[in-house]
Amino acid sequence: MNETSKRILSAAVALPIYCFLVVSDVFYSIPILIASLLISLGCLWEYYQISSRDEGNRPFIAAGMAMAVAVNLVMYLYAFGRVYGYAAHVPPFDARFIFAVFAIGLPIVFAVHIRKRPVAGGIYSLATTVFGVVFIAFLFSHIILLKALKDGYIYVLILNAIVMLNDSGAYFGGVYFGKHKAGFKVSPNKSWEGYFSGLLTSILSMLIASMVLESFFGKSLFSMVEAAIIGIAISLIGNIGDLAESALKRDGAIKDSGSLIPGHGGFWDVFDSMIVTLPLFYYYLVLKGVQ
Repeated sequence: MNETSKRILSAAVALPIYCFLVVSDVFYSIPILIASLLISLGCLWEYYQISSRDEGNRPFIAAGMAMAVAVNLVMYLYAFGRVYGYAAHVPPFDARFIFAVFAIGLPIVFAVHIRKRPVAGGIYSLATTVFGVVFIAFLFSHIILLKALKDGYIYVLILNAIVMLNDSGAYFGGVYFGKHKAGFKVSPNKSWEGYFSGLLTSILSMLIASMVLESFFGKSLFSMVEAAIIGIAISLIGNIGDLAESALKRDGAIKDSGSLIPGHGGFWDVFDSMIVTLPLFYYYLVLKGVQ
């Protein structure tokens, strides 16, 4: 089976499960917490495997994973506490608890380092541990905040669709039309034709999504110009997420972050663009007045 067939088959199996977790509100919207935990922890685990060098130069995996779980739980409690009444049990519950996770977690990581690791590996071990939690777990857990907005599942699905179509457009555009290499050392096979195809696909997809929102859901949220600008931003920022992962993988001398998803690689290979675009889209919607 060629790579394209593997990609299509994997998507056909995984997408329905992912969509259920995003759309479902059963058990106090726990499915979106499960989705965020599975994906962010999966990406973080792969990142930690890539960044491990030797006994003294590797992240504190257990401490980092524990902090990532805490970040996701805090995001969930903050996002849905007022919706389901959790806030009544932990007053006043707000976003400052995210800072509490890091304020408590960082000294613990330092304590583990002092107890177990040589001084020579301190900077590398501590930096890789904390960076992974912030860059992957904290950023991706914004999917919980996005879902908690009114009709939030729609916005999650729209963003996923735009990112997926941008990646697909770039992939097929590069395969069939790619002649001029973009020249990025971290991803030397990418072409300008591929990037342009992805950008065009992202813009068109966002325009269509905006029209669908207005026609079927009565939400006149974006003008056509605004939708086009959002499509450009998602494509550009998503590509940065992809290149960032490529740089780290190249430093780790590997091609894919994992092999769990046939045709795509690992969790991080699939969600590298979502990690950086989720906060962008969420905070833009908040600025627009969506609650």
